[in-house]
Amino acid sequence: MLQNNPLLAQLKQQLHETTPRIEGTVRLHEKGFGFLDVDNKTNYFIPTSKAKLVNHGDKVSGIVVNQNGKESFEPEQLIESALEKFIAKVGFENGSMVIYPENRALPMRCKVNSHVSERLKAGDWVVAKLISHPLEEGKNHFFAEVNQFIISGESPYQLWYKTIANYELEANAPPYEPLEIALHESEDRQDLTHLPFFTIDSEHTQDMDDAIFITKDEQGNYQLSIAIADPTAYILPDTELDKLAKARNFTTYLPDFTVPMLPKEFANELCSLHAGERRAAMVCQLTVDKSGNLLDDLTFMPAWITSKSKLSYNNVSDFIESDFNKDIAPLQFNETLIDADSITTAIKLLAEFTEIRALWRKEHALTFKNSGDFRFQLDEHRKVTAIIKDSQRIAHQMVEEAMVVANQALTRLLKDKIGFGIFNAHSGFDIKYIDQLLKMLSENGISNVDKSDLASLPYYIMLRRQFEEDPFLAMRMRKFQSAADFTLEPQPHFGLGFDAYATWTSPIRKYGDMVNHRIIKAWLRGEAINRPDPDQLAVMAERRKRVRFAERDIADALYVDYLADKMAANYAAEVVDINRGGMRVRLVDIGASAFIPLSLLHPVRDEINSLPEDGVIKIGDEIRFKLADQITITLHDVNRETKRIIAKLPSC
Repeated sequence: MLQNNPLLAQLKQQLHETTPRIEGTVRLHEKGFGFLDVDNKTNYFIPTSKAKLVNHGDKVSGIVVNQNGKESFEPEQLIESALEKFIAKVGFENGSMVIYPENRALPMRCKVNSHVSERLKAGDWVVAKLISHPLEEGKNHFFAEVNQFIISGESPYQLWYKTIANYELEANAPPYEPLEIALHESEDRQDLTHLPFFTIDSEHTQDMDDAIFITKDEQGNYQLSIAIADPTAYILPDTELDKLAKARNFTTYLPDFTVPMLPKEFANELCSLHAGERRAAMVCQLTVDKSGNLLDDLTFMPAWITSKSKLSYNNVSDFIESDFNKDIAPLQFNETLIDADSITTAIKLLAEFTEIRALWRKEHALTFKNSGDFRFQLDEHRKVTAIIKDSQRIAHQMVEEAMVVANQALTRLLKDKIGFGIFNAHSGFDIKYIDQLLKMLSENGISNVDKSDLASLPYYIMLRRQFEEDPFLAMRMRKFQSAADFTLEPQPHFGLGFDAYATWTSPIRKYGDMVNHRIIKAWLRGEAINRPDPDQLAVMAERRKRVRFAERDIADALYVDYLADKMAANYAAEVVDINRGGMRVRLVDIGASAFIPLSLLHPVRDEINSLPEDGVIKIGDEIRFKLADQITITLHDVNRETKRIIAKLPSC
């Protein structure tokens, strides 16, 4: 009787309608329950039975109920779903297929889209689309459809293919179709095959995109010819291969996994500057005086070149670091077509040039301390066996300085003669951090600074140089910087210390460099120059960001895999970030990132105070930790599901 009592039903409805609603974002816990975050200070518990109705990150509304003096949240209405297109693992329950969204344990029933031809097995990874949510009107369960197979659950490449799919990147090289050089590209090329160009690369590099020839005149000026592989001699605008390159924008470099922008046969063979092979190239001939200044006599030209020698970074570095002692570190050639003495002379000149240019950049622009790169060594099962720290050696710097001056030459051409191109820009400080930056400067004796000063390239360079010897201040300053971007008109690149900077030296790997090649050629030929599409710049920036996120995610997973059985070891670490909950550190010898919560820094919570704006953590009135501190840590927890590494101090 009571169940069907219309008066009781009406009272319940009125009570429901008058119960206050709240909105927030769902934060699920790996154990099945969750929380509704209303703001930075307010959250409500979501019990497991109700957490099954939502996804992590969903924006929902509902009511707060009070049972036995305990408040909890009951979701009622979906405002915005956080889960639309997602990566999931295939499973089977009672003979029916279910999928498990990555990083969530709850299954979701789904149907298989007819476009998926693979016979799916338990453990396989797929891309799915959510088409029904339990909080939507008229719906009572999750429902999704699978529309893309990623990789078998048995493959050792699961991590790479899942991550690539998650960031909507390509997993394979573009298809290759043989191409002939365009007729007009062949006819107007200068023959520079007699010049003794040489390449310096890693021992196993196949896509060699730059070669160098250097001499010195009687006045002590360095005369460089820099040859860059020329894919635009074969790939004309708006052709199918050009559209593929334009969509990819970059070669994707992931840990122990590379997906080229151009077909491998194209990048590694047809365009690569192999020793002894006649190749199409764009060549810049320039002069740098004995003080390191780039002079005005710049010449660009399409040319034919033949690299005469292939050298490796390590061998060249060994030779230079032994003070050019042939008995200690003789130059070794993978291939050479000229006598060793000629190459030895060129290497010595390039080393001189590099030293002079490094001093010039230190005085007139900015340089960076290179902390090295970390390389994962994997076995046949794609498991990490070691992490190698590769430090940049002198030969890397030699090639870098040659490429930087070549890019400065292009920048000068685009600025002075053409007016546009694809430029790399960096505006220095992010405007949203200006007040914090002014406070930091004042605290360190730099007062009466006008905000307009902080938008000045010379002032930025002055600050960088002033703080570079203080790791704490240098790291705090970096926290206030903006991100790099692409522009069509010349704008300053504060990070490099240049008033403008455009690149053309990696066209096999960067579509923007291909565009700049075409601009150079059109200007040389007196043709109408097509202004680059501004929409393409946004695509490039977004693509670069996704590639970096993918690289980070894979590295995080590999670090977790490597450290999972090394809980007892101590590690040297550097404090790289401080937030309200604790501090993030980087393990110096392997590059892994770990988080130390406040609870593992000091046992009494009320005595510890984290001050992210100041870059310090205090215990009582004493600064106990700060950015750039070198400390020793040990591991507390390594979680494969969340890819998180929690560290602690050895004494805790």
